[in-house]
Amino acid sequence: MKIIIRDCETIGNRKLHPEFASETLDLSSSSNFGNSRVQSLVPAAKLVSSSAMNSGNKVQNFNVQSVYRPPSNYKSYGSIMKNEAPARVIPIAALNPYQGRWAIKARVTAKGDIRRYNNAKGDGKVFSFDLLDSDGGEIRATCFNAVVDRFYEAVEVGKIYLISKGSLKPAQKNFNHLNNQWEIFLESTTTLECCPDEDSSIPTQHFNFRQIIDIENAENNSIIDIIGIVESINPSMTILRKNGMETQRRILNLKDVSGRSVELTLWGDFCNREGRQLQEKLGSGLFPALAVKAGKVSDFSGKSVGTISSTQLFIDPDLPETYILREWFDGGGKDASSHSISKDMMPGLALNDSRKTVSQIKDEGLGRGNKPDWVTVKATISFIKTDNFCYTACPLLIGDRPCNKKVTKLASGNWCCDRCSKEFEECDYRYLLQAQVQDHTGVTWVTAFQESGEEIIGCSAKELYQLKHQEHDDKKFGDIIRRCLFEQYLFRLKIKEEHYGEEQRVKITVVKTDTVNPSMESKYLLDLIGKLCT
Repeated sequence: MKIIIRDCETIGNRKLHPEFASETLDLSSSSNFGNSRVQSLVPAAKLVSSSAMNSGNKVQNFNVQSVYRPPSNYKSYGSIMKNEAPARVIPIAALNPYQGRWAIKARVTAKGDIRRYNNAKGDGKVFSFDLLDSDGGEIRATCFNAVVDRFYEAVEVGKIYLISKGSLKPAQKNFNHLNNQWEIFLESTTTLECCPDEDSSIPTQHFNFRQIIDIENAENNSIIDIIGIVESINPSMTILRKNGMETQRRILNLKDVSGRSVELTLWGDFCNREGRQLQEKLGSGLFPALAVKAGKVSDFSGKSVGTISSTQLFIDPDLPETYILREWFDGGGKDASSHSISKDMMPGLALNDSRKTVSQIKDEGLGRGNKPDWVTVKATISFIKTDNFCYTACPLLIGDRPCNKKVTKLASGNWCCDRCSKEFEECDYRYLLQAQVQDHTGVTWVTAFQESGEEIIGCSAKELYQLKHQEHDDKKFGDIIRRCLFEQYLFRLKIKEEHYGEEQRVKITVVKTDTVNPSMESKYLLDLIGKLCT
């Protein structure tokens, strides 16, 4: 061992490590050192051996100090304290799964019903509600099983809550239409505290309205918000779903400043709740504004919008868009012509832009191209076939639309649908109305299906069928048919050449029937005269 400094003082914490010992080393007197105490890095076993080897010599004793090791920072200080401070409130837009502690303050804008399910893990239940904060951020919160029992009654639409200790997972876009990639899953440790609505910083609802004309280019099954004036509403009908359960359906028409109208289909409770309110207002001569939050676009038979479980309807809402609509409608929009984008109407074509006479259908070869032609004809019904005016149809639903395929009656008395492979006790009746229409230029035959048939006859196909074949009231049946004759209508027609075996025929289908509005018709004629004079 080489000693660098003699008689140096001890530095640091002189703590003996068990692996080392404080021993005396014997150094020769011939050394230049006197009595000195040094720190040795030699283990105790080696020091003893060295001492024994030098026992016969005259030595100087050195006290060897053990290696210095600092104490642990956490030794004898107890367990680390848990951070119990309240989580910091952050905007919904800032939420992500990598945050350990967070809280949001938001208003409940929608609340779903409890849904029950069954899978490989057993039975369960789930419900969801939508949240909106002061920055306009939206997110859906979902509860399962025991958490449903804890929070379902506590959550109320319109109230503000402080929510923390939930987990964030990717949103399931098949069921979640909100503009957020995440969804909150509430757990047993989640806290949900109702807050007083002390200010109006958090809006009651958030809309992203699109005009009806934009729906023409919207993708099928996309979710949109729209607002318009209710022009008309049909009675509620009972529909049998494919699973054998019954539901209600009601159809109404909306129009807006874009000059377009669209068919809105209400399903389930919407029919008897908002649908009944709208029907009462229209019956009183009012034309209410209707805002639709989260309507589903369908491209079946033209473009239309339908309600889903998360849809919300607002009648005459207190919104800037409502006042704009009302001012437009009262200032002339009520009598302005609008083009329906539903029921196979030709996109982008206004009603009077496609006005034709009966003779022009044949003379111009309409319907003989690769695509159908869409025209409007002002004509009078001169004859209606009454022998086969309807057919028996399947009432089951495929998705959110009735099957409507023709069904056959079995020996058991039940009805059978080959498409759905189901049997049921009662079928539906749908119009297949063959009528002859004429104007000052000629006569032609047209076919009117369900909705357009109801518009012409004034009652459902089932009611007319029962009147003729079950009640055998020929007089009343004849009165209904005669009432439709020699009445002038605006027929919106789809004209398309179809193959019947080896023969090709031009088929003319009525997709919409409107009574002639004298004011609108006069305006159209004046505009037409003005164009001819220029």
